[in-house]
Amino acid sequence: MSTTFIKRMILTSIGRKAVMAVTGLMLGGFMLFHLGENMLLFKGEVAFNNWVDFLMANPLLPLMEFGLMLIFLAHIFTGTWVRLEDWLNAPSGYEARNWQGGRTIGSATMLYTAFLILAYLAYHLLTFRFVDHSIGFYQMVTSAFRSPVFVAIYVGGAVALVLHLSHGLQSAFQTLGVNHPKYTPFIKIGGWLVAITMVGFALISVYFLMNLDIKAAEAVYQVTVQ
Repeated sequence: MSTTFIKRMILTSIGRKAVMAVTGLMLGGFMLFHLGENMLLFKGEVAFNNWVDFLMANPLLPLMEFGLMLIFLAHIFTGTWVRLEDWLNAPSGYEARNWQGGRTIGSATMLYTAFLILAYLAYHLLTFRFVDHSIGFYQMVTSAFRSPVFVAIYVGGAVALVLHLSHGLQSAFQTLGVNHPKYTPFIKIGGWLVAITMVGFALISVYFLMNLDIKAAEAVYQVTVQ
């Protein structure tokens, strides 16, 4: 990849929007994958810890984490730049007219939800990634979900994800030129479906906050004893 191409992608408006779109789609895919990982919490301690141990034993994990960090930074950098350009170049009264034209809450709050997601991500990493894992990953995660404060933060992060992706995914396809009367409605529906699945993060945390896992374990134990 030549330096000229990289400069063109960064220093031109079209290039920055393309980078924002591609990295956004990649991050959306990652969030779906990460949600699938978290769903293993429902299968119990052994299943979840085995999966995390498998990931931690992968020698390529540091490289994958570094690549993911670069994708996040590229998306944040280009997204913020593009949004600031929109504000500076927007004609007077543009915001009000845009709302009248059918603007959604997702599109109106993209920058704000982006910063909320960034703050949540930092808190998430400090809570789970850069801490002592000696008690086991399952116990560490589920113990955090017993805290109403943490669950409230987690639910807030999930809501921000839903709003951000509800507009971001369909906007990314449009930026990349995938915009056709025949396909656009399906892209919008698909974007909303992916966005709504992010509610799963909130449901997982509430599940453990309400100790439903303990009740389920007790039910299994009673059946076994009988």
